[in-house]
Amino acid sequence: MNPTEVVDDLPASPDSALLVPTPECKGIRATSDFPRDLSGLSPEQIAHTYSALRNSHASLARARGQLQRRSRELREARDRFLATLHGYEERLVAIGKEKAEALSLAQELHQELELFEGKQQALDRLLTDLEEAKEQAGFWSILRITELIAKMRALLRGGASSRG
Repeated sequence: MNPTEVVDDLPASPDSALLVPTPECKGIRATSDFPRDLSGLSPEQIAHTYSALRNSHASLARARGQLQRRSRELREARDRFLATLHGYEERLVAIGKEKAEALSLAQELHQELELFEGKQQALDRLLTDLEEAKEQAGFWSILRITELIAKMRALLRGGASSRG
């Protein structure tokens, strides 16, 4: 640029630059900060207002981009959290099912042990009765021993027998 060229965006004199209010050109600004009618403004004021408007728009675009990025990151974090939560729920359901099955098996085992204990007690009673019947003599003793042996067979095959 040579010194004889006229630059339109510079103030005509240093004093006229002091008279022009210089609005801040950084950050997001309200639209009310910018004049509705440019007809009463000097070219320097119009250029400055345009620059401030562009800077405000650039700040707004950056802020919007940051908001979109943060929203996306939060959405992704929420989705990961929900997936983890669903995984925990599935694990808890599986553990609950396993516990229910274990409880059912424990109850069945307890019932079988009670049945076994009952059969063992019945067998012990039958053996005691058999010993008593062996000590007696006679026809009734043989009949009683035969009856006790039949009850033992039934008990050992799985049937329940009470004291007879």
